[in-house]
Amino acid sequence: MNIKIPLSWIREYLKTDAAAKTLANLLSASGPSVEKIEKRGEDFLLEIEITTNRQDALSVLGIAREAHAILTSNNLKSAFYLPKGFSLNLDPDIANPLTLDVTIKNQNLCPRFTAIVISNVKIRQSPAYIRNRLEACGIRAINNIVDISNYIMLELGQPMHTFDYDKIKGAKMTLRKSHLGESIKTLDETVHKLPENSIVIEDNERLIDLCGIMGGANSRVTNRTKRVVLFVQAYNQQLIRKTTQSLAFRTEASTRFEKGIDLEGILPALSRAVYLAKQTAGAKIASELIDIYPQKQKAKTFKLDLSKLNSYLGINLESAKAAQILKLLGFSVKESHDQLTAQPPSWRNQDIESDVDLIEEIARIYGYHKLPSKLPTGETPQTNESDLKEVISLKNALKYLGLTEAITYSIISKNLLKVSNRSEKNSVELTNPLSQEWQFMRPTIIPSLLKVISENRHLKSDIRLFEVAKTYLPQKNNLPKQDLMLATCLASANFYQAKGVVENICDYLQRKVEFAKLSKNHPILEQDQSAEIKSTDEILGTIGAVKEEILDQFEINTKTYAIEINLTKIYQIPVSLAQYHPIPKYPPVIEDISAVVATVLPLEEIVDEVKKSGAPLVKKVDVVDVFENEKLGENKKSVSLRLTFQKTSGTPTSDEANQVKEKIISHLEKTFRAKIRK
Repeated sequence: MNIKIPLSWIREYLKTDAAAKTLANLLSASGPSVEKIEKRGEDFLLEIEITTNRQDALSVLGIAREAHAILTSNNLKSAFYLPKGFSLNLDPDIANPLTLDVTIKNQNLCPRFTAIVISNVKIRQSPAYIRNRLEACGIRAINNIVDISNYIMLELGQPMHTFDYDKIKGAKMTLRKSHLGESIKTLDETVHKLPENSIVIEDNERLIDLCGIMGGANSRVTNRTKRVVLFVQAYNQQLIRKTTQSLAFRTEASTRFEKGIDLEGILPALSRAVYLAKQTAGAKIASELIDIYPQKQKAKTFKLDLSKLNSYLGINLESAKAAQILKLLGFSVKESHDQLTAQPPSWRNQDIESDVDLIEEIARIYGYHKLPSKLPTGETPQTNESDLKEVISLKNALKYLGLTEAITYSIISKNLLKVSNRSEKNSVELTNPLSQEWQFMRPTIIPSLLKVISENRHLKSDIRLFEVAKTYLPQKNNLPKQDLMLATCLASANFYQAKGVVENICDYLQRKVEFAKLSKNHPILEQDQSAEIKSTDEILGTIGAVKEEILDQFEINTKTYAIEINLTKIYQIPVSLAQYHPIPKYPPVIEDISAVVATVLPLEEIVDEVKKSGAPLVKKVDVVDVFENEKLGENKKSVSLRLTFQKTSGTPTSDEANQVKEKIISHLEKTFRAKIRK
């Protein structure tokens, strides 16, 4: 995100002779990038881009600290100063301190909670320097107390809030999760219906704060306010993010809470706020300090071998120089002859996770432009566009077959995951899902297409969809297995139409495939109406009728067939080159046979046996029709086959065709106990 800061504000804590342009260039080269410099009278307004991991730099103090390290490392004069009031004595100024009863229902909601009551407050306009700085940063000045909370957020990166103490019923604050159906009117006069698990504060009667986002209108500071609660805290980052997304309501404060707050910086921020309240509002401390901090932030320690550092940088950097850079950034460093032991400061505790992060810090402050550059040797890597072109071409071919392309989310809900019959443990689950609708990376595309058919079933009954996308399967101690898959779902279709789609796809891709019985139960497809798509012994995909119970889940009332083909595997199979066959000189003889066989008998077996018994005169066998009814008998089906008789020396005679046909009938009766229908 971008922040705007007046240069004069930075110079309050950074004493340097460096000009605005010099400072901006050095910051951009080694730290947060200065996107724009705008002249404002005798001052400059810097617009600075802060990367997501550097929440510590989302403040005037953070930028001043960065600039000091960079300037000093570049041998430019620089001194860094902390704001006044950081270590203010927070003992009460009055004889009979006020009380504030604070209860936190779950410590996971609020890692640290600090508050203090101030009295004798005179509400008025803030001093000009505060108003001007807030307005330069895009925040409207309101009054001296409210302005302090915004000023602290911009100056220290620590959001805070102010309450009118006398509007807190029973002088009691309970921090808890919200319940479904609760609502609160915030300071912007908007009523928000809260989702479950938002963080809220209530007094004895009502909600008074939507924590981490915006305070309640019912406890705001007004011109009549005399006693104020200054309130500085940190919240559970994930819950704040979920609430802002659920409400579509993001504020400057929530943006910072989502990224994480320096827990050790909370008390200095409160102290600084009290200092400013005394300076601008004549305030007195009217209560004991409340500081609830049950689990202190643990300092991390990292060891960095100098050999590893220099291997990464490509130079021989002295231990003392590396240590100096880290110390300038606030790290505690111990040196040995071949190793540095470093502890990041509290404000870098979240984004420093390994010794490689230390190398990055040293490299950027030292200056990437000072590191030697080396052109890569060997051949220039070539981008392989053939796979992408094949996929685009395949999509176009599928559209010509009458299928419509769908693009669905790769992240699915727990309900869609259940359709594929995979356990949560055996799936790729997101650590921090945005909502219950997006929890798992999908292991199959078919449920997503069924959902699309279900949502559009009232518009059209014979929906034919396809999607080309990746699926995600977990691998132990490795990244998920990601294969490119083609899935199609054909509503109001039959097996032969689905099989025709597969054959057309494989013909187009010039790969030979075979159909075989399912080797194991399929979670989505009917066992006796499905098949595996294979090449030699490798399974490339599946085709079959979607189970009735699954169709019922999606409220689809038409027979639906699904296909899923692993394109990653199929593209690895050698292309089957077309062979020349001369056009027959003589026309064929076409005959049909209808036989009643057992329902469970695969059609492939019937066709194979017909080809064997009819060779060499039978050149082609097509399945024309399959049906079942009560007249045929229980567990029986009728199969109609179309036989093509052909030879090179002339048209087969009726006698020749009939002899072979009788031979085929006899073979079917013996092999499958078939009954021939006439």
